[in-house]
Amino acid sequence: MGSRRVLGLATIALAVGGPASRQAPSASPSITALVPAVVEGWTIAEGPLTFWPDTLYEYLDGGAPRYLDYGFREAVHVRYALEGDPQAAVTLDVYEMGGTLGAFGIYSSARSRGVERRPWGAEGYRSETVAAAWKGSVYVHVEADDERPALVGMTERLVAGVAERAPGETTAPAVLRPLPPAGRVPCSERYVARDLHGHAFLPGGVLATYAVDGREAELYFSELKSATAAEAALVSLRAHYAQRGVVREVRTIGALGFRHEDPTWGAGIVVAAGRFVAGIQGELREEAQRRLLDSLVAGLVPPTP
Repeated sequence: MGSRRVLGLATIALAVGGPASRQAPSASPSITALVPAVVEGWTIAEGPLTFWPDTLYEYLDGGAPRYLDYGFREAVHVRYALEGDPQAAVTLDVYEMGGTLGAFGIYSSARSRGVERRPWGAEGYRSETVAAAWKGSVYVHVEADDERPALVGMTERLVAGVAERAPGETTAPAVLRPLPPAGRVPCSERYVARDLHGHAFLPGGVLATYAVDGREAELYFSELKSATAAEAALVSLRAHYAQRGVVREVRTIGALGFRHEDPTWGAGIVVAAGRFVAGIQGELREEAQRRLLDSLVAGLVPPTP
């Protein structure tokens, strides 16, 4: 069980007690130890409740499949109410996502663009009534009922405390390394677990926003099982964009692909490089798009000496 800490409001005892429902086996010690059972000045209004892959829908309903796609293993849910004011509460949810990529993926899917990074775990943020962070395989999400200072302060303290106690590394997932650093918009990186851009033939992937000379574009890539599979996916993408606008063939640092004009996504380039499909789309001029895509492809498939 984790060490005892002071989260700014009060001393938090880490021994978890109280009733727990929806338990198949009990929650693993690693995730249970992250959830404070006693917080001075606050009472537990609900929980701790434990959810598993086959019961997560009871809590998240329509949102459960997305968490399962990212590798969800279990969750602990607790609702804390401010003593003397039962209408003032915050909700803490701690998720074990089964791996670093799953934790980062679900975190990044909920993170709004332009949020200020907080030093919680690998990365955290607070936006209005919501505070969240990820570290190792753990994703933590806290939401206040409203923006009263006591509640907002509690969201930040809970996230900071859980993230500090969570096991695991605080480095970014290795899958982000091929993304060029120059021009990348902070906190725009995302990992999608499946169906990148809604295409069933793309098994998820990585996306990030880039800004150059006041214009923006989205750079992305998806890893397939083989170069043959990547080429087949490129053919499917070409057919998709051909139905929506103009398509012409292009080549970038040895990778064959095409350029498209799309009324929704804007102009872009897509290529197949090794077992990867990589692309860029948005407002950037073609020359700037090519430079970014060339840099990405070089990171995905290093040139042969």
